[in-house]
Amino acid sequence: MFTILRQAFRRTAQNWQIVLVIFLVNFILGLVIAFPSFSIIKAESEQSLAFEKLIKDFDFTVFYDFMHKNGKSLVSMLPVSLVLSGFYIALNVFFSGGILSQFTLRNSFKLNEFLKNSGHYFLRFFLLFLLQVVFLIIAFIAIFIVFSIFGRIADGKTEPTFVAWMIFPSAFAFFIITLLLNVGDYAKVLLHRDELLNPWKAFWKATEYVFRNFKTMQIYWAVVVVSFAVMLVYLFLESSIGMTSGFKIWLMFIIQQFFIFCRVFIRTWNLSNAFDFVSLRPIPLTPKPIIIEPEVIEEASQESQTDEEQDSGTKLSE
Repeated sequence: MFTILRQAFRRTAQNWQIVLVIFLVNFILGLVIAFPSFSIIKAESEQSLAFEKLIKDFDFTVFYDFMHKNGKSLVSMLPVSLVLSGFYIALNVFFSGGILSQFTLRNSFKLNEFLKNSGHYFLRFFLLFLLQVVFLIIAFIAIFIVFSIFGRIADGKTEPTFVAWMIFPSAFAFFIITLLLNVGDYAKVLLHRDELLNPWKAFWKATEYVFRNFKTMQIYWAVVVVSFAVMLVYLFLESSIGMTSGFKIWLMFIIQQFFIFCRVFIRTWNLSNAFDFVSLRPIPLTPKPIIIEPEVIEEASQESQTDEEQDSGTKLSE
């Protein structure tokens, strides 16, 4: 397990240009939303000093008062935010094909080839993403039902007993969500390796593959632990530094961007883990159909007829 984690981490670090491109695209999309939102908030706050309290620490009372008085002005940003969020998701699906192609080719990074390979696999990867979303919705419904059942059982119990009853549904939710996300990564690898495989079959093959090689889940959970540790470090720095001055605000902005870069790196690392594991334990590719041309069939039939005539002539002479 640790060998695959190290190899995949090394491969991701060697292809840091991919991580940088994805980070910059995410950064630009963030700015598209951030600047108009900031302008609206600044205009609607009417230079209110009370609103500056939110910079130092979140105050729900100040936030509620602002949204109650000026929330309608931010509603106009909602459609743009939704469109850009959808575009952000589509771009991340789009880049997956280019990432796997770069891992396969192992050439020096070229942006035009990266974008070309990303576009080549985009349609199949996007259909896989839609299939994954359907299963995630079903999973969330199942999780809601499980939490409701255990919530009713634990209703009226003491706090320690209630927490104990919630352990199983929480573990179930964590397992089913991480399983589906991990299966999605392996399905992408299978689609990339096998041009004849469709998204539906790739998803089920990946599911079977993950259960048959359960170490894939251990690798995924190890990366989840790393992600959680990175988030704790960020929260610690945020609480320690604060944003009480212009310098600290810019410092926290740089730190935030660094941790967003780390998040993109970790997501690429996950895909690299799946790529490495399938490379070590490959799945047989879909056999290509053999097409026999009519001319070949005629020549073969003529040759067989000639052989039969010769055989019959030999037998008659005997």
